[in-house]
Amino acid sequence: MESIFESVGEFLNALGPLIVLPVVIAILGMVLGQKWDSAVRSGLTTAVAFVGIFLTVGLLGETVSTIGAAFAENTGTGLSVIDIGWPAASALAFGTPVGNLIIPLGIALNLVLLLLGLTHTLDIDIWNFWHMAFVGALVNYVTGSFALALYAAAFSLVVALFLADWSAPLIQKHFKIPGISIPHLQSASYMLLALPFAKLINKVPALRKLNMEPDTIRKRLGLIGEPMVLGFIIGGLLAIFAGQGTTDVILTAVNTAAVMLLIPRMVGILVEALSPVAEAAQKFMSKRFAGRKFYIGMDSAILAGNPTVIAAGLLLVPVEILLALALAPLGNQTLPFIDLADGVFVAAMLAPLVAGDVILTTLLGAIVMGIGLIFTTHLAPAVTNLVNTGATALDIPSGFASYTVMSDGAMPVAYGLYYLFQTPVAVAIVVSLAVLGGLYWLKTKYPLGSEA
Repeated sequence: MESIFESVGEFLNALGPLIVLPVVIAILGMVLGQKWDSAVRSGLTTAVAFVGIFLTVGLLGETVSTIGAAFAENTGTGLSVIDIGWPAASALAFGTPVGNLIIPLGIALNLVLLLLGLTHTLDIDIWNFWHMAFVGALVNYVTGSFALALYAAAFSLVVALFLADWSAPLIQKHFKIPGISIPHLQSASYMLLALPFAKLINKVPALRKLNMEPDTIRKRLGLIGEPMVLGFIIGGLLAIFAGQGTTDVILTAVNTAAVMLLIPRMVGILVEALSPVAEAAQKFMSKRFAGRKFYIGMDSAILAGNPTVIAAGLLLVPVEILLALALAPLGNQTLPFIDLADGVFVAAMLAPLVAGDVILTTLLGAIVMGIGLIFTTHLAPAVTNLVNTGATALDIPSGFASYTVMSDGAMPVAYGLYYLFQTPVAVAIVVSLAVLGGLYWLKTKYPLGSEA
């Protein structure tokens, strides 16, 4: 049985998200009652949209990585642990025994929870199950137990589903994308961690009245406040501060302007593709499960088209490097590198907590990553072991003996389980189940809405 699961997992991994996701969308649409031609159109349009999103987010990543490398070189950090980034981490995670099983196991667990009414989210973002496999790999390093690693991965998936249910009303309202939720473990974990700080910020009159959301900026500044022009200015200023030459400054400014314009267009195409599927899902559920909610779980990349998310993601580049330096006396040894391009995924689910304010979203991102940076250093032995023992060939920075991953090492789920499973196993199991109970209570009694 295990070999069958491994074969299915390896097959889906080999296909990649640009093939798997559209096929899943088309099949899901037909299962939910869409006509076959409409379902196929939704699937193909989803593929086209994600090609556009990945290309533009990739452009943003290349631009940000260049700026970040220049910042790091100019500041002379002296930090000893290098961030290898999520691309390397995902390859490592999928190459573990847990990674081979995580996709079929995750799909089965999600369907069981749906049938039991314990979640409203059907997570079709199966590619990002690698986050759960990564957490499982950390627990395997601590315990040496494959069974406990598999438990940790399953626990992480349930956490992602519960957080998706909890945040869905606010996400749908703020981003104007009905019928979806975001079971992206990284972004959703950051949102939960940031909520108490967002509530404090929203109680400070001076911060609450900043009104630095894109629409207000556009009204105040006219042309300068347009997302494309704002991206040009932010990109150019970051390039200047990073010490780039005149040509590179102009290219960086144009690239960020392009990203600010193109990503929202691509997300618009994605919403067009998903709307018929979401409508079919609601009809399907209302007929068979009266009164039940139903969300389509998507990658937080679909939120990356929001101007606040992009702007905050760019601003987090120098902020994260300065945080790494400032926190060195407190134990941080992580040098932010590859995942500096991950700022949009940090900001994606933080923006709704502060009504889309660019400055406050950046502030929340700084708080979350400031906390996370300390723990990424502590997780370095586990990640380094994963790099050194993994069979996957990696393109990672040379000259460092210790490695970490900013994106996933900064997740409360990752470092929480890493430490929890250093206690007796019975304690770890009881505490983790209590956490799931607490999250279920939270999503049921206090789902995020306009109040937050």
